[in-house]
Parts: sequence; C-alpha cells; structure tokens
Amino acid sequence: MSRMRASLLIAANVVAAAVLLCGPAAAWAADRSILVLAPSAEDDRIEPAREAIAFWNDRLAELGVDTRLSGPRLIVDSPVARTVENYARSVAQRGVRLPGGEAEPDAPREITDLDTDIVLLLSGQHILSYTWPLPRIDPPRHLVVIRLARGLDRGDAMVSRHVVAHELGHALGLLHNDSPHTLMCGPCQPLTSEPDETGFLPLTPTERERLVALHGRR
Repeated sequence: MSRMRASLLIAANVVAAAVLLCGPAAAWAADRSILVLAPSAEDDRIEPAREAIAFWNDRLAELGVDTRLSGPRLIVDSPVARTVENYARSVAQRGVRLPGGEAEPDAPREITDLDTDIVLLLSGQHILSYTWPLPRIDPPRHLVVIRLARGLDRGDAMVSRHVVAHELGHALGLLHNDSPHTLMCGPCQPLTSEPDETGFLPLTPTERERLVALHGRR
C-alpha cells in the first residue's frame, strides 16, 4: 500500500467525540441500512464502499453479533444531494467542537426523511471524511461523509475502501485507537501499514470486544 499515507484514514477529533454519544447505552438496531449518495454511477468510490460494507458484515458475522449492514441502496445525482453536501460542509467547518446537545441544529429534513440508518455521502468536496450522529434521533442514525480525494490518492481503491471502512467503524460505535497499523487508528502511520488476510487493516481485540458489548450476540 505505497500510498497509505497519514491522511488515509482522516477522521477529525470531532468524529471520535461524536461517536462517544453513541456508547453502550445507545439502542442499536439489529440491521443498519445504508443509502449511498453518489454524484454519478461512474464514481470510483462506489465499489470500494461496497467492499467496505462486505468487510464489516464478515467481521460482525465472525463475532456472532446481532448487527448487520444491509444494502447499500445507491442513489445517483439525487435532488437532495445539494442539501446533504451543505450540511456536510457545515459540520466539517465546526472542526473539533463537540456536538452541542440541545444547541446542536437539527439535520435538514432532506436527510432525516431518507429511509435509512446510515447516509453515506460520496462527497464532491475536498473536506474531511467523517462520521456524524444525527442530533436527537433514537435509535442512532449517522451521516458518513467520504471526501473527494485529490492528488495521488484520487481513484485509489485501496485508499477509498479503507476510508469508508474506517468511517463505518465509527458508525458501529468504535473510536480511534493509538495503534498506528490498525483500521481505526488515529493517526495512522504513513506508507508502512499493510492489510491482513481480509484485505483490510485489522481490528484490535479491544475493538472486537466493544462491538460485542454494543451489539450483542446472536
């Protein structure tokens, strides 16, 4: 993975802080549906996103937990995409500020009216990739934003699928860790991280235990 640079799995401190809102007390649905908003059917992040979803379903099955990621449903050039993009940019611009509880503005209805647990936006913006819990919704629903990469990372399926898998890990309740060669690293070591037999960077034993604690055994 010659281009697995430090920016590969970018998720700002705001993401880890936001995921804390969805800790063990949260009510997790047995299946988490995913809707992918893509700017075009030719977007080179669509297939890596599908691979990342399959990776998580394999790991969840290994753990014997209740949760699965269903779908994804793909919507191309949606009329709500502009609203979702604007909301994604407003969240990214808040930097490391924590979600503001009652002060946190509601997500636009164009997002909350979507019939899905996870909105995965393949963004047309060069902003942070991140995962954000939609305010005041129970059980938790998330917006996952995957930035439009530039430079050498653009079109690199290995980079894209790790970024998507990392962000979906947050949507499943995982935080950043300090192990630089793992999927949920924050930050990651550039150039030196290699996937395991799954084709992805590994989870830590602690993360596997957390998934079981959050989602329960079948």
